[in-house]
Amino acid sequence: MSEIRQTYDDEIDLFELFQTLWMGKWKIICTMFFTALIGIYFSYDTPTYFEVSTPIQNGKQSVFLKYTPVNELMEENGMLFDKEDNPDGYIIHSDSIFEDFINEFNDYEEMAEAIISSKWVQELIKDLNEIDKQRALIEYSKSFEIRITAKNEGVLFFVWHDDLEGVRILNDAIQKTLINIRDASKENVDNLATAIDIRNNQELETLRNEINLLQQKLIGREKKQIQYLIEQSAIAKELGIETNELESKGSSRGYDYLRGYEAIDKEIKMIKNRTDEERLLNTDGYIETKEKILSLEKDLSSNQLRRASEMIAADNPDNWVEFDLAIADKISSQNKMMQYVTLSLFLGGIIGSMYVLISNAIRKRKNNLVNT
Repeated sequence: MSEIRQTYDDEIDLFELFQTLWMGKWKIICTMFFTALIGIYFSYDTPTYFEVSTPIQNGKQSVFLKYTPVNELMEENGMLFDKEDNPDGYIIHSDSIFEDFINEFNDYEEMAEAIISSKWVQELIKDLNEIDKQRALIEYSKSFEIRITAKNEGVLFFVWHDDLEGVRILNDAIQKTLINIRDASKENVDNLATAIDIRNNQELETLRNEINLLQQKLIGREKKQIQYLIEQSAIAKELGIETNELESKGSSRGYDYLRGYEAIDKEIKMIKNRTDEERLLNTDGYIETKEKILSLEKDLSSNQLRRASEMIAADNPDNWVEFDLAIADKISSQNKMMQYVTLSLFLGGIIGSMYVLISNAIRKRKNNLVNT
């Protein structure tokens, strides 16, 4: 019989449990009130701030269709970017512009320039020296970031004490970044145009030197030939051979005097009267070399790239990336205060209930010990 009673004593009596909690309800309520006060204190003691986020992604490729001829020019000249074959090249494309934008934004330069316009920041850093000011601006800049979530997709995110000021600062920094990207693109195209000019000039110099060498060789050969013909003409005159006698006597190299000094003198005159162009026309490789020179001289690639550079400078880069701060998600630390208070009440309830139950168990145990 005593064993059965002992088994019942070990079981939890829910009615007794609720009765104990109800009897200690004021202790529980006081504990909850006290923890709620602590939660409210820490909530108000924490500075107000806002968490703001909105998607950002690369601009539509249709925005960059006007730069297709520029990319084709760069491809023709071996300057088009290719991740595997030509990583040092350049391309104006939505993906490449977005990548450049991310890299430029993450150097904090534009962000620091935008943040300095905040009167709140100005007040905080007014007593710092220049080096510490720059360090502080960089630290504040880190409150604004782009979180990449997928290929060519990301989230603009910042934590700031004033959501409207934060949006203004972020928008200002983005505009500055886009303008710098545009200017950098213009500079890249200008540099490519200059590189083409340098390359073409080097090739032209090489080809013209080849022609000069051909001319020098031809002049040497002609001098040697003229000297030989003068000697043959002198022999013909000495022998009184005025006209051709080759048919009747035959000839070989060294016996050109048999042609007669009249023909030889005529040939000497013709050789001396030849222009440089006439000398080179029958030279192997001259025509091909001349065609290359003409092609390089008529190459309009660098001029076309410079015109494209002017088009880039006049372009509005606002739609080079896509984002909308007007629909950004905002979370205020004030909204979180209710979460803190609710959590404090919950913890207070648990603590108060545990206190009531434990104190009641201790009291019952003491009563049992006294009774025994």
